[in-house]
Amino acid sequence: MLAFKKNMGSIDRVIRFLVGVILIAVGFFKQEVIGDTLYAILLGIFGIINLGSSFMSYCPFYHLADVDTTKTKQDSL
Repeated sequence: MLAFKKNMGSIDRVIRFLVGVILIAVGFFKQEVIGDTLYAILLGIFGIINLGSSFMSYCPFYHLADVDTTKTKQDSL
């Protein structure tokens, strides 16, 4: 099984979850707001990606940029 080291903190996960839900709602259910079907589908897909990274607590872009928003006990001391 492929395991990823968590690199997203709680606040980051909540924000990504909310953004993902909004993008999915606009992309798939409010296509008339966007005006173009391709852009609406791309927004929906980007929303699904945000939801997935939120649930996995892992962002591949954070990994590439060496960013970690999780807090450990040693960080708070």
